[in-house]
Amino acid sequence: MKGVRAWLVVVHNDHVNSYQTVVCAVHAVLGLSAARALEFAHVVDHRGAAELTRFASREQAEALVAELQVLGLHATLQGG
Repeated sequence: MKGVRAWLVVVHNDHVNSYQTVVCAVHAVLGLSAARALEFAHVVDHRGAAELTRFASREQAEALVAELQVLGLHATLQGG
């Protein structure tokens, strides 16, 4: 997809949420299996942040960031 902008949804380690909170939020919002969500939580914990997914549409990415934030996660939008 050359020339298409990618809007990344990034989850940051905030030292407040537990692995379980991250796993539940990612499972609820994206439907990832518990095992994949746990792997994701591990990456966030050890790297400080991790890309959860990306969208061509800024609006879709913003909606997901907002949903994750409502669930208590520190999520941001990157790209453009």
